[in-house]
Amino acid sequence: MAIALAAAPAIAWLVYRLAKGLGFLEPSIDRQHELRRTIVIAIYAFLLFLPVLFYGFEKGWPRAWVLFGFVDGLALLFFAGSGIWAARTLWTLRHSVVLEPAASPAEPDPAALADAAIQEPAADESPALRDRTLRS
Repeated sequence: MAIALAAAPAIAWLVYRLAKGLGFLEPSIDRQHELRRTIVIAIYAFLLFLPVLFYGFEKGWPRAWVLFGFVDGLALLFFAGSGIWAARTLWTLRHSVVLEPAASPAEPDPAALADAAIQEPAADESPALRDRTLRS
């Protein structure tokens, strides 16, 4: 018990340095950064709570610890659900298909209009005059 009390400040400082190094103490840059943080927290919670459940079921959960095991299981389910939700949301955010708007039929293509104007004779021009060569 004395070793745990002596080591607690050092472990708290290491956790603080890890959180600061991973950027958990700074505000989120964007939605992807926020979702990545949620995923990392869910993984840490999984690594923390799952061994406690294994240990408890191995030892048969003494009566005083049954409630602790129940709360531990609920916390594990909550963090697993939030991690899965964040991973799915991040995946859809990063792999969303951006559809380019199609040209509306009301707006004709300018190149097609130019080609049509060159190929079709004007209404006031007779075909006979158009075929003659001009002499200067």
